[in-house]
Amino acid sequence: MSEEKISLKIEEENKLTKEDFSFFANFDIVTVRILQKFYSSSLDPLNEEINCFYVQQLQKILLGEGLKINLESLRKKLEFLVKIGFIEKVDTYPRVYIPLRDVEKIKKIQSKINKLKEMFL
Repeated sequence: MSEEKISLKIEEENKLTKEDFSFFANFDIVTVRILQKFYSSSLDPLNEEINCFYVQQLQKILLGEGLKINLESLRKKLEFLVKIGFIEKVDTYPRVYIPLRDVEKIKKIQSKINKLKEMFL
């Protein structure tokens, strides 16, 4: 693959899409607190400590911190975070959610967040 094609491919992967902007509409303090629970120990995907939660467990933690959210709303927020690629869902019962462990996925998210910050801050 030529250097020009590689450069073009990297630019396309880092390009902001309409979806990148639309997720801001769903971000609120509860969503940020949920992300903090998953990534509070580290953003290092090679870190051995993994913060994984099932819905009812996470709801109890959030309620204990004074954030009132019902199970259905929490499920929707978790599914939204899975959809935009901030966390992963493990197909088990009860449904378990885990932080990303793939370094490339994390770098891609960080790149998009930085671009959005540059545009808005």
